[in-house]
Amino acid sequence: MTRLIDLTKKVQKQNDMESLEIVLRLFEPKIRVSLKQTSPQERDDLYQELKIRTIEIVRQYDLSKTYGFWEFTDKIKEQYPFVYAKSK
Repeated sequence: MTRLIDLTKKVQKQNDMESLEIVLRLFEPKIRVSLKQTSPQERDDLYQELKIRTIEIVRQYDLSKTYGFWEFTDKIKEQYPFVYAKSK
């Protein structure tokens, strides 16, 4: 399975509609569950708005601000040094 980050890159760099459709399918269950928190008469409009917003986010997401695994662990260590303190 292709990673979400790879699909996002394809959408942004190649305007790949197939990748965008895959992203939308991946988020479909979350969107459907979220719709249950609103009134039935509002669900259709909200469904469309959530899909539009998802498309906008995928197209505008700043990939340069995404941390790799080691960068992420370094950030966590900076935020919680007491957890990662070496015992002497």
